[in-house]
Amino acid sequence: MSIVRIRKDILRIYIMQGLQIVSRKLSTGCNGLDKILHGGFVRGEITLLYGESATGKTTMCIQAAISIATQGLKVLFVDSDNSFTQQRYHQIAGSSSHSLSELIMLFFPDTFERQRMLLESLNSYVTPQSGIVIIDSMSTLYRAAFSKAKSIFDLNRDLTRQLAYLAELTRSKEIACLMTSQVHARLNSIGDQVEPVASRAITHFPSTIIRIRNTPSPKLREFALERMAGVETKDMRFHLALNDSGFTEPNNLTS
Repeated sequence: MSIVRIRKDILRIYIMQGLQIVSRKLSTGCNGLDKILHGGFVRGEITLLYGESATGKTTMCIQAAISIATQGLKVLFVDSDNSFTQQRYHQIAGSSSHSLSELIMLFFPDTFERQRMLLESLNSYVTPQSGIVIIDSMSTLYRAAFSKAKSIFDLNRDLTRQLAYLAELTRSKEIACLMTSQVHARLNSIGDQVEPVASRAITHFPSTIIRIRNTPSPKLREFALERMAGVETKDMRFHLALNDSGFTEPNNLTS
């Protein structure tokens, strides 16, 4: 495999795989988010999306899966949160829902141990046509196991092991990874400051971190870009509209 760099100033990087040229950026399915991310999710890197319940994290995951499947690429979707619904999928995919479903492989681990076993077996499902691994959410089963764990140290080590495996998989196979996380209140914080569950481990591996939160408008979400390409940002904020077809730029918001 050889790397061809084209216009480094705008980070347009392409990967040569045989006779096929594959863009290193994969569209998120939302033009507004693509603009912020300079093209979309990056192959070989993990993107973390975190936020409170009912902010639209799963919608963004489904929308990304559909977008990448539309590009003819395979999607591995790990639904640890049990939140992927056929109804929401059909809403976003529309008339393409049946054809695209053949490119989206769903997994439903129900314990933290089974999630680890699944993540460590994902390598066998990755092919040259794979585009992204989606984990929704990385923290749900960890949180469920936390209250029953005999050793929090061992539990956290297991989480770090899973994240390290994901990072190595995405890097070695040159596929993108989108994972979500639930949140909890930040210790010694004032107001509504929150952070991802198991923040130290969860935030260590992603090159890009985005926070999503509700706004007074039920159809508008605030996004904060906290890290991009491994560099901490100054909490760049932007808004996206949420409707039946997923996230769109606010000027596409309908009543």
